[in-house]
Amino acid sequence: MRQRNRALVTTGLALALTCSALAGAATAASGATAAAAPEPGTIVQEGGTLRVPAGEEGPVTTRLTVTLPPGVTGRIPGQRLSFQASSGDPAARPGRRITSTCAVDGGAFAPCAWDSPDPETADGVWLVFDLPAAEVPAGATTVTYDITVDAASDLYWLGGLSTTVDLRDGTGAVVASGGLSFFFDSGTPEAWLRTSLHARDRDGVLWQYDATGRRDTPLKPRKRVGGGWNAYTALTKLDRTTAAGGGDLVARDRDGVLWYYRGSGRESAPFEPRRRVGGGWNAYTSLVGLPGGDLFARDRDGVLWRYPGTGLATQPFGHRVRVGGGWNAYTGIVAFGDGLVAHTPDGRQWRYEKADDWDPAVPFKPRRAVGGGWNAYTALAGTGRIGPDDHSGNPSLAARAKDGKLVVYGVVRFDGKSEPYYPRPGGWGWNIYDLLA
Repeated sequence: MRQRNRALVTTGLALALTCSALAGAATAASGATAAAAPEPGTIVQEGGTLRVPAGEEGPVTTRLTVTLPPGVTGRIPGQRLSFQASSGDPAARPGRRITSTCAVDGGAFAPCAWDSPDPETADGVWLVFDLPAAEVPAGATTVTYDITVDAASDLYWLGGLSTTVDLRDGTGAVVASGGLSFFFDSGTPEAWLRTSLHARDRDGVLWQYDATGRRDTPLKPRKRVGGGWNAYTALTKLDRTTAAGGGDLVARDRDGVLWYYRGSGRESAPFEPRRRVGGGWNAYTSLVGLPGGDLFARDRDGVLWRYPGTGLATQPFGHRVRVGGGWNAYTGIVAFGDGLVAHTPDGRQWRYEKADDWDPAVPFKPRRAVGGGWNAYTALAGTGRIGPDDHSGNPSLAARAKDGKLVVYGVVRFDGKSEPYYPRPGGWGWNIYDLLA
């Protein structure tokens, strides 16, 4: 009996040791699994949020440095990142006007796409960005992504964009996590959006001043268009001229011949060679062009005539239409936006807003008074927007004071009306010019 009990004890001890060994093996296996799935690594954006000037400055670059946990090798697939803008209209699909290139681990840069999903199905996502794939060699502990970003000037309103980046391996497991952020800010609008102001010196040289898009220095240094412009007694634009060589103008010579200068679309030479329109234009005491190509001419009897623009370089104007009399009450008539401002000898300014245009003989709404004191200026010229937000459709009015200082008036709109307002300094020394356009 004693021997039997001893056998049972021996058997029980053996079973206990076996169970203990199995439990230890299970524990060891569990530890091995945990070691195979360590905590994800980190992603750091060097320098923090990247400021992106929306405009012609060109691309700026940011770097993501990824620190990987041990044992991560092979391919990390491309990742699609999602952003939501803080303001604006998602229907504008802004992603299509952002361009980027990406380089992985110091390699060659290649395009990496931005896009804007359909706002009806995007579930709050405004922008998506495709981060490229990466190959992690054995033993590597970091991966770098260099990203360039360039944005059209009208995307300054995007403001701050940020997202969480979760890099995943081929199995879908997160191997590193961090943030990526941008701040889109106003840059210098592209040349085709920035207006230009022209001035002729007393030697007959025509100079061009391009807008900068900045508040502190609204105009860039002048650039020479060409000489011989003192052959003309009148000069007026038919549209907003731009730093990219957009916009047309006409000039009348001393014999009364009108010449047409078509915009070339080139920054270095903004106008094509002139074309002859016709003679007899000495009958007019004032010529004013407006956007759309219309030309308004006041004769010596004070009658204002409208020459509708055709858009044709060979024949830029149609048959004239009588607008009305009494315009010799004004000492100056200047384009402002798609209408006019006119000045009486006592310095009062009157605003003529564009009418609905259903009647060619009634191009303007009834005039309204703007204010007095405008005889403090010796020259005026209507232009496109000069100053901040050049990409807006608002006009400006450049005014030269008697001491040669240039003042730039913006526009205020209220109740559907507009008028020159809020003068800002535009420079000095403008008395060297005898004509502004």
